[in-house]
Amino acid sequence: MVFERSIEMSEVEDVVNKFNILDNAVKKVFSKVDPLLVVSLIFDRNANKKHIYTVEAILKPGENIKALREEVIENTGMAPAFYLSGTKMIVSHMLDLEFLKWINDREDIISIKGSKFSAGGSSDF
Repeated sequence: MVFERSIEMSEVEDVVNKFNILDNAVKKVFSKVDPLLVVSLIFDRNANKKHIYTVEAILKPGENIKALREEVIENTGMAPAFYLSGTKMIVSHMLDLEFLKWINDREDIISIKGSKFSAGGSSDF
């Protein structure tokens, strides 16, 4: 019995170690993104599905909101909403890991979180 428990613990430690490797990679590549959004998109990718997500981006103060609005519409086909004196932008659109990486790498973005768009348009933030 002790031997079986030892094997189970070894398997658990293996999962924890692999998770820590993933967590470090996510933080490096998607430094501004809530890790749960990245994980959700990985599951989507593995299932070969694309979903609409409601994405919340915190922006640096003083950004050109009009130009950013036009750029978002051009890239997503959706019009964003701005809050908190233009420092919070929310928009729902199709999202994948590559597009999220492009958003993450923008200089005008401070942080990003999101959730799958659900019935009625509610989200999990």
